[in-house]
Amino acid sequence: MKREYVCLSVLVAAVCLTAGCKKNLFDANLYEAALSATFHNDVVDPKHKWSLTSDWLVSVTANVAGVSRIEVLSGNPFEQADVEVLATYADVRENDVVQLCYSTPVTSTTVYVAAVTKDEQYTLAPLTVGDNTVNFSHSIDTSGQKMKMLPAQQEIYYCYCNSYPQPSVTWGFNDLVMRISKDIVSQRTLRLNVTLVALGSNIQMAGALRLGGVMFDAVEKVAISSASSFVKNEESARTIIREKDLLLKGLDGTAVLNMFDDAHLALYSRIDGAGNVSRYYFNVSRNTDQTHLMFTPVTVSYDITFKADGMANTMGYETLDPFIAYYYNGNIWEIHKYAFKLSEALFDYYDNNEQIYNNGFTWALEIPYTFYRYPLLGNAVGSYKNGALFGAYQRLNHSFGEWGADQTIARDWYLYPITSMVY
Repeated sequence: MKREYVCLSVLVAAVCLTAGCKKNLFDANLYEAALSATFHNDVVDPKHKWSLTSDWLVSVTANVAGVSRIEVLSGNPFEQADVEVLATYADVRENDVVQLCYSTPVTSTTVYVAAVTKDEQYTLAPLTVGDNTVNFSHSIDTSGQKMKMLPAQQEIYYCYCNSYPQPSVTWGFNDLVMRISKDIVSQRTLRLNVTLVALGSNIQMAGALRLGGVMFDAVEKVAISSASSFVKNEESARTIIREKDLLLKGLDGTAVLNMFDDAHLALYSRIDGAGNVSRYYFNVSRNTDQTHLMFTPVTVSYDITFKADGMANTMGYETLDPFIAYYYNGNIWEIHKYAFKLSEALFDYYDNNEQIYNNGFTWALEIPYTFYRYPLLGNAVGSYKNGALFGAYQRLNHSFGEWGADQTIARDWYLYPITSMVY
């Protein structure tokens, strides 16, 4: 298998359209054949969107005495323990009408809206996903009940293979792993909490986040509200995202959040006497040795203040475009989630030939589950070849491979890990 990959890698390198290649040398059919031979499945849904989330907007009438905030919850916390807070609106008064944008897994049919008082008493109302209004006139009686567990803040995982446009060696989607949660600070200020979780690669990777559909001029300012920052070595030369400003203007005029120029420095920030960065594999192995380390993930909170009221509470995860950038064949390439795969946020590398890469394959996954467990180094997230399931998520009827073959089935695959193969 390793020899097969090397041959295919050489083939892809020969046919890829990059900054140093002539256009007439590129063969799209050969390129797609190389990807097909190494990808997770021998059959991939040709219409696959590689999406596991949906965004929704709801108007909530807070007709509860003493209410101080409104939450959208993934479930009833008095009945289940793994409930997530999908959206929060603070500083609410009785009979206020507030709008919240929340994101759900595509499998969700019902969520719960909670009116929470200052003394943390919850009044719940069920909400059918997709309904655009709700109030508490027919709330659920929770008197005398105790929560199974306090709801956890929803976090979305973003997991990358950093080989684009070439095939990945393992398709483990753990070369860089980050997770993001969001809070509404006010009608104009959105807080994004970005956690750098794991690095399964020892090459330099930069990270940024494009606000899809939000123009640069619509943002008043960006500030870090947490005690920590991803930029810990101010003296280090920036070689991918060279700008230091937190807010950048994208190639299409949209707003781009500048997070880090080097993920290894953002997480570990160790440089030896010769100026070399310590490029360990972080949090992708259960062993600690000269190349693998377990290290506490780093979280940085960004407050994005818009110029117009109401923008903060209409931003969902579908519009967020966190991406990584790295050097490939003498140019800087970006790796986006599939919905934005062909976007060029900060760097021009397609040379107006982006449709050549519109082939149905993805190098990034967006996973709507706070408790997701990504594969250990060397393991594929999953595959479905010759009728057999493999990888870290191979449970029959709940496997990554089956979802890859048909996007309408096994959409809950991320709930069913093989524990020996995940971190």
